[in-house]
Amino acid sequence: MGIFGRKILVAPEDVIIELNDDKITVNGVAIDIPTHIDALSKILGKPRRAVFKKDKDMNSALDSKRVNYAWDKLGLCCYTRNGGVVYCFEMRLNKGEICPKHYPKEFFKGKVKINGANWLEAVKNAPPTPIAPDEPEFFREITLGGYSAVAEYVDFGQDENSRTEKDFTTLSVQLAEG
Repeated sequence: MGIFGRKILVAPEDVIIELNDDKITVNGVAIDIPTHIDALSKILGKPRRAVFKKDKDMNSALDSKRVNYAWDKLGLCCYTRNGGVVYCFEMRLNKGEICPKHYPKEFFKGKVKINGANWLEAVKNAPPTPIAPDEPEFFREITLGGYSAVAEYVDFGQDENSRTEKDFTTLSVQLAEG
């Protein structure tokens, strides 16, 4: 049994996520984004569900029921539309400024590779994200074919060359914009 009685199908340190151009695999199983929550549940086990009340910013039918899911022991979460279609899959790496109720209770302990390289190397080699002059950078984004991987900083003002794996809050993957 996992946390709160939820069965997890893999040990937290055994999760391997590979992000490549137009391909995402979780423990060797290919997933698409968007996908249905059931596809991830088959690989990772049953997640905890976090339901959000409709607010003034939810004006489309797609956002009428905002439900996100978390695999607390695995340090993973996802964002859905109408509680079923996953449009963003995320690894919680470290504590940041905010901690929404859908964030997993524990941090991701597995391995992530981006185009065959350690995720940190890939992120550090990504071009800086466009920002306003004299403003800190908030994240690094890598385009992977039709997908986008975004790593968010813990400390936005930190020197780029000194960043380690502990200096990022999340790594998320979703469809690339455009």
